[in-house]
Amino acid sequence: MECVLLKEGKNVVLDDKDIPQLGEYELLARVKRAGICGTDLKLYTGNYHIDSKALPIVLGHEFIGEVVAVGDKVTKVAISDRIVAQPTYSSCEECTYCNRGEFNLCNNRKRIGFDYDGVFAQYVKLHEKQIYHVPDSISDDAGALIEPLTVAVRGVYKTDIRPTDTVLVIGPGTIGLFTALVAKQFGAKVIVCGTLADAERLEIASQMGVDMTDMSGDLHEMLRRKKITVDIVFECSGNPHGINLGLNILRPKGQYVQIGTSSKMQNISFMDIAYKELKVTGSISAIREDWNTAIKLMEKLQSKALLIVKKYLELKDFEKGFEECLNNGGPKILFTPYPK
Repeated sequence: MECVLLKEGKNVVLDDKDIPQLGEYELLARVKRAGICGTDLKLYTGNYHIDSKALPIVLGHEFIGEVVAVGDKVTKVAISDRIVAQPTYSSCEECTYCNRGEFNLCNNRKRIGFDYDGVFAQYVKLHEKQIYHVPDSISDDAGALIEPLTVAVRGVYKTDIRPTDTVLVIGPGTIGLFTALVAKQFGAKVIVCGTLADAERLEIASQMGVDMTDMSGDLHEMLRRKKITVDIVFECSGNPHGINLGLNILRPKGQYVQIGTSSKMQNISFMDIAYKELKVTGSISAIREDWNTAIKLMEKLQSKALLIVKKYLELKDFEKGFEECLNNGGPKILFTPYPK
């Protein structure tokens, strides 16, 4: 099968691999669409650590597929089912977090696209525990966006968001745009901010129905002029400027959620947290409840969600896709391992 492979030396290539053999509880899915994630870009540029023992490995974890084969003891899916899958292939199932269903926090979590072959391929092998069924009402294109929507759902649902709140989303990438979209479902006023380079993405945010966008570089002044107080911040960039902007701009007793990630140490405005008694929390990946919620939301929001898709590419054009994303294209490019 054709695939996009990360090899030793941070070398990403188009290659061929044998179609995977299945264990008793595993299944094989034909990949219909697969999306490029920010973490895939970090792997492509060598800015994300991955265990060298896992190499060579097929990249990618955002996708929708169709089941084409199942192991002998698989009971939860059948051939021809349309499915998506959480990136977590396995966890220890013994720690405090696994026992609470929070496998996203397990220290022994193993993921497709990082520890096991991912979805930038014509086929992917999965464990049945990873699987969620996709209703016919959701298109293949929208189905490939469910995984990033789960990340937004987890972040927003960590807050006590209300219709009277004003929400600021920092960073208009896929996760930021989806976070804004989820926050709007609670009736909140939503502002999305970025830089001049984010003009196209901020236009998408407006089309999605957010109340305001800003790329002025002086958000404080804009909010002061319009007499707007920010109740909740979702920081989706992982950039130190964005982090400190969010902490500084938030009202006393406000809620701050860190969704964006970075592999670098950050200097943050710690005293803003203390003096304003901010409620600060992190949010990473998603758990089963988030997936179920995201699938229901996607049924309702797919026309808006699809606004983020800029282009479809075959796997052979993966370098073009990665480079466009790195140069502020997108925010979302979908691979079609079997051309549309």
